[in-house]
Amino acid sequence: MRLFPNEKTGKAWDQSVMQRNFEVLLVSQFTLYGILKGNKPDFHVAMPPAKAKPFYTSLVEKFQKSYTNDTVKDGIFGAMMKVSLVNDGPVTMQVDSPSVQDSSRSSNGDASLVPDGEAAVPNETR
Repeated sequence: MRLFPNEKTGKAWDQSVMQRNFEVLLVSQFTLYGILKGNKPDFHVAMPPAKAKPFYTSLVEKFQKSYTNDTVKDGIFGAMMKVSLVNDGPVTMQVDSPSVQDSSRSSNGDASLVPDGEAAVPNETR
């Protein structure tokens, strides 16, 4: 995704993480799929850990192969972690997988699907 300005041309939304040689931090977050059921969280829509761990590992490996291995960092699946960041920008992007209700299309309109248990890295990030 081209999320960063081109410092040479001044053009906004023109360069990717790879073009800027930035690091990538991948952290699994099943809590992002939590919903409220009454006044408590419910995570039944999250992928079960037995499927999620290999999926997450596959995602990390694909990022490392598509980019520079030592530039891609990851968390520990299922662990309690303290992650801090500086959110430096005007927007936050949420990238999601294909909808269960419409499994023929991904969230970006691409009709190609990823086999179960494998992670896709969009062509734009390569």
